[in-house]
Amino acid sequence: MKRLPIIVLTLALCLLTAGCGAKPNEPADGDSAKAGIVERMATVKAEEIKYISSFFSREYVSAEDMASVLNAAAEHHSEQPGQGLDHYTMEIYLSGGPDAYNSSDEHFVFFAGLDENHINGIYFNGKGDSHRMSFEDETLYWLIRNGYRTEVQVDKDAYEYHQAILDQRAQRLAAQCASPSRTDILTGYEVVQFYQKEVLTDESGSYTVYCWEPAFLTASPDDIPWAGGMYLDADGRLCAYEQYTYFVTKGEPGDFPPYRFLPLDLYNGETEEAGKEHALQRIRQAFEPAIQAHWAEDVLDGISDYHEVSVSTAEPLARVLLSCEYAVKDFKVLGIEASMSSSLSFSTEELYALDELSPDRPLLLNMTFYGLLPYYGVSYVDDSGETISYSINMSGKDGSVILTEFLPYTQCGTAPNGR
Repeated sequence: MKRLPIIVLTLALCLLTAGCGAKPNEPADGDSAKAGIVERMATVKAEEIKYISSFFSREYVSAEDMASVLNAAAEHHSEQPGQGLDHYTMEIYLSGGPDAYNSSDEHFVFFAGLDENHINGIYFNGKGDSHRMSFEDETLYWLIRNGYRTEVQVDKDAYEYHQAILDQRAQRLAAQCASPSRTDILTGYEVVQFYQKEVLTDESGSYTVYCWEPAFLTASPDDIPWAGGMYLDADGRLCAYEQYTYFVTKGEPGDFPPYRFLPLDLYNGETEEAGKEHALQRIRQAFEPAIQAHWAEDVLDGISDYHEVSVSTAEPLARVLLSCEYAVKDFKVLGIEASMSSSLSFSTEELYALDELSPDRPLLLNMTFYGLLPYYGVSYVDDSGETISYSINMSGKDGSVILTEFLPYTQCGTAPNGR
């Protein structure tokens, strides 16, 4: 009897072992480290799921439901890549925790874009290996995307009261979003947050703080010049494009209360009380004029370098020095015309402009005071991009030069929101 070569016997033993071992779509030996993403998704059990991380985490997904979705999605793997950018992410951890999870743990990461039902997935086995695959699955896709659904919270009455200012700002932000090839990237917007957070008060006045957030519409998300924090929500709207998410008004409600847009870190502080104190300090600073006005004869001695402009030659001629402690941009001297048609409002005309007024070179303004109503003023653009305007007045108490904030009627009128 002839003996079979050892290599033939070895091959036969290997085939027999493979045939009697793992079932299809199941990791051999039950060892998840040997499985690819499809196999691991097909066999994952609810008790293995430690943590599900989605963007907002507002919608609770149970481990049982998540395991069922993954098991079903495993059957819908695809070699076809998705179209466009990935905007939505979900991470599912099978090890690590409970206090922290990191990239070395066993976990899935799923990515999705606006190509509906298409998902790109990566499985990290926790031992340094990873495996990628694409899937076409409606349930998993919308589970991922719905994690980015925006919660709408708008106080209708408060929004309507301030709508002209808010709409004007949103329109300007939309127009500023441009790329080298396109200027119509954002086509409109919807206000998803506007509500009163609180009222802060100190010796300088009373300040009403509103949370505000516009979501911008776009037909070309791939053309958006993405910057830190920006994202598409579940409805495909650009969010977190507005970085100044607090709208603050000063004083009692009136025709046109002074306002500021302040950044999202307004309430920075280790405690709630410290956060409020920090917010009040920054609000107070924001409402202080960046420009100071003085009679020139009181402060001009020793200053040799300054701009000078004459906007009037009528007597009695007044010489006012306009200075600043830090540089202000888009500085303008304004001619002001008051209207008393229904309520007091002001229109303006640009008389003089500087790209920047700096502390080391103030402006000497030759002007005339005509009675009680202001005829001249100044404006500049603050850090949030808003134009802040002041009229130049003479105090009836001590005769000093004072600046009084006002809103030109172009900032007060009703404007369409572009939707």
